[in-house]
Amino acid sequence: MSDEPDRLRRVVRDFLQSPNSSNNAGERAMVGAVCAALDGCVPSAPAAVPRALPAAALLAPALARIQLPELLPVRDAIAAAAHLFTWRQNPNYSAANMGAAFMAGYGYVEFAGPKEALFHAPEIRVGLLLLGPRLHYPAHAHPAEEIYHPLTEGGLWRRAQEDWRTVPAGRAIHHPPMIVHETKATDSTLLALYCWRGNTVTEAQLTAWCE
Repeated sequence: MSDEPDRLRRVVRDFLQSPNSSNNAGERAMVGAVCAALDGCVPSAPAAVPRALPAAALLAPALARIQLPELLPVRDAIAAAAHLFTWRQNPNYSAANMGAAFMAGYGYVEFAGPKEALFHAPEIRVGLLLLGPRLHYPAHAHPAEEIYHPLTEGGLWRRAQEDWRTVPAGRAIHHPPMIVHETKATDSTLLALYCWRGNTVTEAQLTAWCE
């Protein structure tokens, strides 16, 4: 394996361990567990095969918008490793239930996880969500605990019955297991780092809001 994946793993771990990457003790506990797993993971064997999706063409322009100094190492490590990425989509989503425009502008890649990731890590998933301009990722839930860190500015986030909110780049958004949440990209591509722990094999499912 080239050194780009290991650089990406180390840079993401260092970012997650930075003081501003979590807001409270619960989030710090999750981030600590994710970082410990990142330290112990090994390259996937056989290696994941690089695969592109239409949405992957939006990655480079989104990375160019990242200017926050503490995110520059993450930006540069992603750019260096991008040629190795295995882009994926949730198998529960299709043009039938999400719309063709959503499927054309949505994708994710995993740096560490149980399958098709640069590093094999059964207990966590760490990767990158990409959502094209003006796309709405509707209400969904999953049994894994999750933390997002937006890398680009301008996205909108909603959790349970809370109001929609913007979250500054580099700050944490915490989703406990099975909490319903949704995301919107505004006029620019939304790019976000995400971490899962717990049940890493059950994919997210669309869900209705519970009043």
